[in-house]
Amino acid sequence: MNVTNVMNVSNASMSLLNFKLITPEKIAFEKKVSQVTLPTMDGEITILPNHIPLVAELVPGVAMLKEHNHTEDVAVSGGFIQVDAEGNVTVLADTAERGEDLNLKNIEQAKARAEQVMRESARGDDEAFARAAAELERELARYRVARKYKAGSGKPRADMGPDSSLTDDTGTV
Repeated sequence: MNVTNVMNVSNASMSLLNFKLITPEKIAFEKKVSQVTLPTMDGEITILPNHIPLVAELVPGVAMLKEHNHTEDVAVSGGFIQVDAEGNVTVLADTAERGEDLNLKNIEQAKARAEQVMRESARGDDEAFARAAAELERELARYRVARKYKAGSGKPRADMGPDSSLTDDTGTV
């Protein structure tokens, strides 16, 4: 390998982030990506190579992972994000689910249950209302990912590798 090739390999590896998504069950995803967009308490953020170090709170929403020209959306729920100076992005999430693993009918039923609990507890049980509101946020994120996946003809929009299976929280609302 000549010097030019070594420099190209070095520059290519510098332009990627080491992304790791961890749920309570396992390391759900570990891959080099060119950028990642995550939902935080302060809004959506996009992390690119050479991002400043950061710690942020993850909220329910859609994480968008970009690897070269391929993008994959992942429904995530609460947790934390850490970005270090070496280009490592670690996400600790309660749950993480790919579009291909989501069932729209089940999500719509869970969403309806959460909305019903919110209506029933709107004038009294603040704790039940807050739990239902959080569940509704999670279901809406799952719904967006599932719809986007289905709109893409049900085919994954990216092959993010065999080591990237994501976990599912199958608890009821």
